[in-house]
Amino acid sequence: MAFVLSLTLTSIYVMLVSFHQEMIPTQLILTIASGREVVPFPVLLEALLMEISFELMREAGLRMPKPVGQAVSIVGSLVIGQAAVQAGIVSPFMVIIVALTGIASFAIPIMRHHSRFVSFVFLC
Repeated sequence: MAFVLSLTLTSIYVMLVSFHQEMIPTQLILTIASGREVVPFPVLLEALLMEISFELMREAGLRMPKPVGQAVSIVGSLVIGQAAVQAGIVSPFMVIIVALTGIASFAIPIMRHHSRFVSFVFLC
């Protein structure tokens, strides 16, 4: 289940918000729309921006010493995500979707990097 989520969750979100809004319950789409009203980018560009920044933080955490690397990766992602939402660059719901995708990818021990590449292919 984590493998499927890590591959498709962001892509499904982009598909639903961009093309199939009628499949999302009314209250949820209103909440998503209210969070997206200040975001100047289309959903696909916003997703790519968030996914790339998450991958950069993950790679930076891998290159640092073991005890510090994981903490820097997690704290950095939280701080950058919060700053991006406050600046109006991304919507809060997109941060949640990308975080869930990242957590699901951490649950996959084998072929984690290959699955992340495939998720970018699905996204585009």
